Amino acid sequence: MLLKSFVRSSCLLLLIVVFALTGCFKKQSGKEETEPATTTPAQDEKPATKVKTPATTSPTETAAPSKVNVNVYLEISNGMKGFMPTPAAGKEATTFQNNLNKLISEVQDGRYVAEKGFYLAKEDAQSRPVLDSVSYNTIKSYIVSGIKDDVRGTPLPALLQSALKKSIEQGAVSVIISDFIHGPDPRDQGQFISLDSDIRSSLREAEHQGLAIAILGNTSPFYGTYHPAVKKPELRRTLNGEEIPYYIWVIGKQEDVQVVTNKVLRNLPAQQAYFGFEYKSIPYSALLKEKQFKPAGVVYCSSRNADPCTSVNLQPEKKGPVEFTIGLDLSQLPMSMQSIDYLKKNLKVVSTGSRPTMISVTGADESIKATPDLAKYSHFVRVRVPELTANSGTISVQLPQVTPTWINAWSTDNDNNPAAAQKKTYQLTKIIDGVQALYRDQSDFVFNATIQFNKAD
Repeated sequence: MLLKSFVRSSCLLLLIVVFALTGCFKKQSGKEETEPATTTPAQDEKPATKVKTPATTSPTETAAPSKVNVNVYLEISNGMKGFMPTPAAGKEATTFQNNLNKLISEVQDGRYVAEKGFYLAKEDAQSRPVLDSVSYNTIKSYIVSGIKDDVRGTPLPALLQSALKKSIEQGAVSVIISDFIHGPDPRDQGQFISLDSDIRSSLREAEHQGLAIAILGNTSPFYGTYHPAVKKPELRRTLNGEEIPYYIWVIGKQEDVQVVTNKVLRNLPAQQAYFGFEYKSIPYSALLKEKQFKPAGVVYCSSRNADPCTSVNLQPEKKGPVEFTIGLDLSQLPMSMQSIDYLKKNLKVVSTGSRPTMISVTGADESIKATPDLAKYSHFVRVRVPELTANSGTISVQLPQVTPTWINAWSTDNDNNPAAAQKKTYQLTKIIDGVQALYRDQSDFVFNATIQFNKAD
């Protein structure tokens, strides 16, 4: 009898332990979740397939990763051969060859890339896109020694769609290198008209997955046969060092793209464009106590010990407008957006209840970086408030989403004679229109830093 009671008690205890352990692994949602296994593939093997869930927090709330997965796609069509001429003694490498050699080397050996994949993009006999997975040494050979095969180019929308699909499946950032000259199937000339919508359709997963896109434009001497999109009066041209544009597109999560642009690519060309970049919040404060930014007139923080100070009391006078400085930390923005020239041209100061103007935009110098209370800010906007139109309101520093002017300058509707008009890409503006359509629901501003104010007693 005692033995039966002991067995019954032991079984009951065992069931309680099992249920308790099961509860430890139960998610609050009630759905079972598992973590994908992480593997480190051999150098020439295809990276392990991993599907990433888009981030639900704002970029500033998500720490930038220390490493990212990267897939590099190099178009190797006949139209790209002129960027990668066959080497010879005494013949200098092209800008394209120098830059691409550095890029793939950083992807292969740099400390900011975890898993990497290298792909050669072309088209098969049925006009379908092909992405050949190759080793680092193979893609390097194409870059430094040239393209030997007769290879048809993949229509631009198909190239983008195929590359993006593969990278999403593998949880990697896409780095796509091409001249981005759209050559539609001769049997479907309507693609010239629908280029913008075709680009938008090819990248729809970027919108659905909440991904961002960086477009970097550069030029390189081109040697050999150039294949324009517009085939009249010539089907092709022979060039001897004319500057032809090529592009690097980087597609992925915003924070991952910034790792690639800032730490893998590093020395970026002047021509940069960013789409899908948005900062829900950035660190900022009204600076009212620092001697380097001494305010003028009656202005003080609404809360004596507030840090940061995002609410002020002020009282402009007829002969004495209020002036004060707003410190901003823009260090997470793309480098081109941090440029003082860019900010002077594009920053806006707007208000409800007052009529402010922006006096100056400056960056942190060495003395500011050495001051503990100021070192947290990278930029400083001086604001003048000559009068109030209400007893309370807001003063906001905003950076609008803008299309860089170089896009229009580099676009043409006739690329048949590049020697006469260098640094032009056929219908580049339509390509960019297709990209912008992905982000039509995005905020009109990259960031918005708002100071509340009340009229001082």
